[in-house]
Amino acid sequence: MNSIADQTKETQVQLSDSLLRVLAATLFGLLILFTWIGLPFEIPYIGYGLVSAFIFQVAVRPRRWEILAVVLGGTVLTGFDQFIVHRGVSGFHVTACFGFLGLVSFLVLGFRAIWAESQERQQLKSILIPAAAFTFFVYASQSLLNLAGLLLLNTADLYAYVFDGSLGFQPSFLIGRLFRDYSLINTLGQFTYYFLPVPMALVYAAHLRRRQRTPLFIVELFLAAGLLGYLLYLVFPAAGPRYIAGPKFPASPLSVSDLHALRPHAVFVDRLFPRNAMPSLHMTWALLVWFNSKPFSRLVRILAFVFVLTTVFDTLGTGEHYLIDLVVAFPFAVAVQALCTGGRRGTWRSLAAPLAGGFILTLLWLLLLRVGADIFLLTPVIPWTCIILSTAVSAFWMDLVLSADDRAPVNMARGKAVGN
Repeated sequence: MNSIADQTKETQVQLSDSLLRVLAATLFGLLILFTWIGLPFEIPYIGYGLVSAFIFQVAVRPRRWEILAVVLGGTVLTGFDQFIVHRGVSGFHVTACFGFLGLVSFLVLGFRAIWAESQERQQLKSILIPAAAFTFFVYASQSLLNLAGLLLLNTADLYAYVFDGSLGFQPSFLIGRLFRDYSLINTLGQFTYYFLPVPMALVYAAHLRRRQRTPLFIVELFLAAGLLGYLLYLVFPAAGPRYIAGPKFPASPLSVSDLHALRPHAVFVDRLFPRNAMPSLHMTWALLVWFNSKPFSRLVRILAFVFVLTTVFDTLGTGEHYLIDLVVAFPFAVAVQALCTGGRRGTWRSLAAPLAGGFILTLLWLLLLRVGADIFLLTPVIPWTCIILSTAVSAFWMDLVLSADDRAPVNMARGKAVGN
């Protein structure tokens, strides 16, 4: 009798478990459906954010049939959305293809996670959870970037504009003319500008595959940089040279003599334009990708550095950032790297200088831009010297942070430095 009762109870448990999995799979399928219907896939960042799931899947689960199934499903979904749902009216968006590929990857990984056993389920969670967080963060960023615009109608653009002009020329206008005059440069520049989420996903996937450190640390870095950067946008709101110059960008920057006559002050910029210029989070995330490529091969490190240089070119050429935005991003990125490294490793003492120094130098730049316009305009030697010193000190601090990170091995079970 006991044997029969035990079998009956086990059958009930299995039936209950199966029903819960079916319910979870149904809800997850509906979530994917609503995501497909509701997300604006034509926005480049959305597609590049979603494709992170596929990147993580390829990095951790190199099963050919599974990858081929996702690619085929993404192709079918792209064709269905393009030619049946929208009937080609909205135009073809390459980034949407990336987004549909990522969406199908989410679907496959989610269903497998629901029906998988414990060990495989943990592996799938290591892909799904960061991919979902990454996608949500990229999507939410589009709204958060407008927060400063809702709170602050006036911006500090003129202060950044005057500093860039004190260098003897306007870097954004100079490179902006290349974007204007050469369609190929403009196309490639726009593509790589919005491509940022992909290198961010790739560096996480590389650490996930390497399994020698807690890969979620990479996600923490990007999130911390974003949240702290959004707060700084409230301190120094700026939209970018194309928004302050209007139709004159990139053809007619103010001359140095005009800048001497111009007294920097807060100016009105339409709230529709995000205040996301100071410091440049675009540059900050590119730098963090470069910093965290150190454990990999020389080729990977070179490609990461090339991406940093490409980001400099793109952010200036599109008119979204001033050169000073990119300069301030360096100490800010170092401070964020030190903050997250210290929190994970427990090596606060060795990271005190880059942590405090990075944040202090970032805030010092914001202060100097507000009060030092007349000093910077005396001679281009002064602003160039400040840029060189800031970059050199930041590079030194960056080396300290990465060296401390290498010296303190992480206990993977606890995510803490051994011996601390």
